[in-house]
Amino acid sequence: MSRMRSRWALASLLIASVVWPHAADSDQPCEVVPMPCTFESLPFKLKVVDAETHQPLADVHALAEWQTEGVGGRANGPLMARDTVSGSDGLISFDAWGPIEGPWTGLVIGSDPVVTLFKSGYKALILNNGYLPPGRERERVRRFVRKDSTHALEPFRGMPEEWLRELQRVYAGRAFSRSDDQSLKFRVPYSNRLKLISNERDKTPADERRVGRFFWHVDRELKFLEEGHR
Repeated sequence: MSRMRSRWALASLLIASVVWPHAADSDQPCEVVPMPCTFESLPFKLKVVDAETHQPLADVHALAEWQTEGVGGRANGPLMARDTVSGSDGLISFDAWGPIEGPWTGLVIGSDPVVTLFKSGYKALILNNGYLPPGRERERVRRFVRKDSTHALEPFRGMPEEWLRELQRVYAGRAFSRSDDQSLKFRVPYSNRLKLISNERDKTPADERRVGRFFWHVDRELKFLEEGHR
């Protein structure tokens, strides 16, 4: 027994000799050893206005996704996804969340979160997070650099084919590749976005409603989120 305790003590000393010299530069253990990280997000607000009238825009759907980093720097699905709509004052508010456990590989800088804005009759807008040095993939507290900023949505005056391209940019968010389990975990925000997109089908080319085309995929994904299986 004493020999086993001695071995554990030696192992602890060896781990400490590797970890502690780097710990001063880290805010959580997963930055120095491969173990799950902990993440949380601060609350933030945005304002949306009409680009021409500069008046506040109500009922703008905002989808925020905090995207995980995969092995080798490949972007994966969301650790968190939330949605909301702007009020009559044009304000969009996201509450804080966490702390929750996430992958040791961290979150994608610039997509922590990425926010997509959609309103019928306006061009879609994608807001990637900015970078505040010394931001790191495994940093625990995530801040949205664009908080308290105002963003103008441009009225759309294009062809049906062009409106289809706007829908394709944001119909399912931006956090890919996404597993079915991740989609189901956040089925409410993703289905809310898909329902809004589905309502736009009559403004796009008729061919896009055929089997295998865009709205066929939209309907298929909505059914999956509602029923919980393929």
